[in-house]
Amino acid sequence: MERIYKNRTKLRLQLLTECDLSGYQTVSIMARKPDGSVVAFPAVVRDVESGLVFYDVQSEDDFDQSGFWWFWAEVVFDDDRTACSEAVEKFVYEPGR
Repeated sequence: MERIYKNRTKLRLQLLTECDLSGYQTVSIMARKPDGSVVAFPAVVRDVESGLVFYDVQSEDDFDQSGFWWFWAEVVFDDDRTACSEAVEKFVYEPGR
C-alpha cells in the first residue's frame, strides 16, 4: 500500500496472508480504526496459492479517520475452518499533509 489519505477512494488495499486459500468460501480484510471500532471490507482473492487478497476502496467513508489503523485478513473455508493473517499497521493521513 502507498500512503493512505482520509476520505479518498483511489486506493487498493492488498494483503499477503501467506496461507494457501484453496477451498476458501469468503475472505475479508478487517480494519481496526484509530477509535477502536472494527470494519470489514469484502476481499478479492488474487492468488490462491500465496494468499494474496485485495480490496478496492469504494467510498469516501471507507477511511473516515486519520491516525493508525490495523489491517488483517480473515478467511472462512468451505469446510467451516477459519484463519487470519498477521496484522499490519498503517497510518491514514489528513489530506494536505
